[in-house]
Amino acid sequence: MITETSANKAELKDLEDTLLSELSKETDVPLVDNQPLINTLDDAKNKSVKIEQALITAKLTSENIEANRESYKGVAKRGAILCFALFGLSQLSEMYEYSLNSYMTVFMNALDTSKKDNVL
Repeated sequence: MITETSANKAELKDLEDTLLSELSKETDVPLVDNQPLINTLDDAKNKSVKIEQALITAKLTSENIEANRESYKGVAKRGAILCFALFGLSQLSEMYEYSLNSYMTVFMNALDTSKKDNVL
């Protein structure tokens, strides 16, 4: 999505440059009769409409992703606390050494026993 947005913005810039180049050329033909210029304007208009729609869609998708990401922040914070608490216990005593499998068991048990959220 980011590369597509970047490519669309670059294409808009290229269209602007092409239009400026066509407009700055000195010709004996009046602007309204300059067929290459008219074709370039039509092409630029069509492409810019498509790019604008793509940029609007990308913005909406980005906002949706950000909203979803925000909804999981609490879960990530609690998971990090649980992880550091388990791994920090080994500093108290070697008896509290836990493996990743032990952490995953505790974490999955916490997920299974937690109150389910209708939104997530």
